[in-house]
Amino acid sequence: MSKQRNIIKGKARFRVIPRPRIYRDEEISLSNAKVNIHIRLDADIVGYFKEKAIREGGKYQSLINQHLRETVFKERNLENRLQRVEERLGIG
Repeated sequence: MSKQRNIIKGKARFRVIPRPRIYRDEEISLSNAKVNIHIRLDADIVGYFKEKAIREGGKYQSLINQHLRETVFKERNLENRLQRVEERLGIG
């Protein structure tokens, strides 16, 4: 009887199983992983980013994240440049 329930008009009925998603390396990098934190910021800083988000569209948290990311990469680039200069001068 169960075979008859699974057969509709001569065709077997199968459950559709979705294909597993294969992620690219850049999709699983740490820069795409979001971490929930609690942070206390000055009200004028939050206000600035909220106003900027209204003007430009988007979310103020994303703007804060973008600003922090740019700052980190500027510092890293500066540190790398300084290290290369020190190595060339033989003081590193």
